[in-house]
Amino acid sequence: MGCMMRFLFPFLAGVYVAQNYNFPDLRRLAGRGVDAAKGYEEAYRKDKLDDGTSSRRRKKAQQRDMDDDEE
Repeated sequence: MGCMMRFLFPFLAGVYVAQNYNFPDLRRLAGRGVDAAKGYEEAYRKDKLDDGTSSRRRKKAQQRDMDDDEE
């Protein structure tokens, strides 16, 4: 009986609170957060070159090639 009360009381309390108080829709709120994160990621993404490497990698490779020529 005690084990059943562990699950029954929180369930009934949750039902009561949900019916009598105005809570935000967490799925919609989380969805908006995910959409905002995707927007930031797309806005601040580094440009990729045609061969799939980033411009930073290309610059490092060019610097390395230049250093090899000096030897």
